[in-house]
Amino acid sequence: MPKLKLHDVEIYYEDHGRGPAMVFLSETACDGEVWKIYQVPEFSKDHKVIIHDYLGTGQSSKPSIDYTTKLFTEHVIALLDHLDVTDAIVVGHSMGGRVAQQLALDYPQRVKKLVLASTGAHFPLTKGLPLKIMKEMIEWGYEKYEREHTILVGWTEEFVKKYPEKIEHYLQVRMRNLCPVEFYLRHLLARQGHDTSQRLQDIKQPTLIIVGEDDRNMTSEINHRMSTEILTRGIPNNKCVVLKNERHSYFFSNPDEAHRAIREFIKD
Repeated sequence: MPKLKLHDVEIYYEDHGRGPAMVFLSETACDGEVWKIYQVPEFSKDHKVIIHDYLGTGQSSKPSIDYTTKLFTEHVIALLDHLDVTDAIVVGHSMGGRVAQQLALDYPQRVKKLVLASTGAHFPLTKGLPLKIMKEMIEWGYEKYEREHTILVGWTEEFVKKYPEKIEHYLQVRMRNLCPVEFYLRHLLARQGHDTSQRLQDIKQPTLIIVGEDDRNMTSEINHRMSTEILTRGIPNNKCVVLKNERHSYFFSNPDEAHRAIREFIKD
């Protein structure tokens, strides 16, 4: 099992395929396994696809320290160095999109193109643990919350009724290595504390912004549709694609459409 040792921690990673490098960055407190359902098989046909487990998730180390998107960025750069990758197309989903923004800003020469999927630049008001999430997690229990919240945020009611087997397959992968609750909370603090809102104009890489038409769930004061508007106004060289009848997890409910948008964007 490939692990990159950095100081006192180890970061688990995998790379698949050959060609220009693509890095896929997962949502909050989610390891890299979910990308192997659809994205690794698709893009490893003609790219070197790199996935990894964030610190605190999956097979990576789980130190009880403060986590930030800048820390996660440093780990990605170390991984690229380790794999002798000069630059990469970076695809970030949800919190992964926040890490991707940080990469594009702090290491612009390492990011060839940027795909920001259902993500945002900041939470203007809620920098700590969101009350709504904490209330539901305490009332439901951590594992039930993670499962039910993933379904609610991820897919429309119509999709849930029509394709329960697809959702169950995703959840089996997602929940198999569910991180301990401490590290979910540490990731949540990293997500809420992220703020690139005043630097968006400095993202010069060609950027594809993707969001589901119905990605409107509110856990803080701002949802992904609202955050997408901030990104499209702030990043100079961007193209925005809104996927119809989708919420947050279109990489797994409608991968063909998401892949089509990405392939159109990266073809030149």
